[in-house]
Order: sequence, then C-alpha cells, then structure tokens
Amino acid sequence: MEEYKATNSSQGLGIAGLVLGIIALIISFIPCLGMWALVPGIVAITLSAIGYSQANKVNAPKGIIIAALVISILGTAIAGWQLHMLKNVAPNNIEKFGKEFQKALEEELDEGDMEDLERAMEKLEGEIEDITEESIKDVSESASEALKEIADEVEKVADELDDEK
Repeated sequence: MEEYKATNSSQGLGIAGLVLGIIALIISFIPCLGMWALVPGIVAITLSAIGYSQANKVNAPKGIIIAALVISILGTAIAGWQLHMLKNVAPNNIEKFGKEFQKALEEELDEGDMEDLERAMEKLEGEIEDITEESIKDVSESASEALKEIADEVEKVADELDDEK
C-alpha cells in the first residue's frame, strides 16, 4: 500500500513538472518576455527532480518524469539565454545603433536644415494655437461646398457621356 502512494505522488509531481515545463518552453520563445519563463522552468525542474527521486526509490515508471525534466531544462535554458542577451548584448547594440543613427542624422542635416526645421515647428505651434471651433466650422463648410461642386461636375460629365452614347 505504501508503494502505491509513492508511485502516484511521483507521477503527480511528474505531470505537474511536465505542465510547468511546457508553459516555460512556450513562454521562453516569446521575444523580450522569454526570460520570465525562468520562474515556471525552475519550479518544473524542482518538481520533476523530486518526482524522479521518488519514482526511483519505488521503482515506478519514469517516462513522464524524464520528459518533464527534459522540457523544463530546455525551456529554462532558452529563458536563461534570453536573459543573458537582454542584459549583456542588447544594451551595447542599442547604444551602437543610437550612435550610428545620430551620426547619419548629423551627416544628412546641416545647420541650415536644422534652422528651417525649427522655424517650421514654431510656425506649426503658432497655427495650432490659432485653431478655434469657428475656424474648424469654416473649414468644414468650405470642404462641404467643394464636395458639392465636385459632385455636380461629376454628374455633368456623366450626363455628357450618357448623351454621347
């Protein structure tokens, strides 16, 4: 009776480890978020190792438990690799990209272009402040009238084309 209990508990730990290992493996493939798979991965490895130890003591089947260990270790390894890449490699590459971008921008834009850009920004800021509800109504009325004129012209052209046939 004691042996049966140990077998069920080791299989339960193996199944829990397998489920958490699969979750860790799936999460580990998500770019920039895969490092969070370390948490379920470490828990899955722990549960699977305990389950393997219990199954080994009572000579119970270990197939699911070994699969759980393999998947958990794989998911945790991928998550660890992503964490390493984000901590050590990404900051250098981002800094390098920023410097190259700034250099290209400086090469492309000269002093006159920057002054033109600043004047255009100031002009836009002034125009944005001048926009009122009345000016929006005026613009919408003008646009409506223009659309009516265009519709009338299109209708005339369509009538002329029908008459030519």
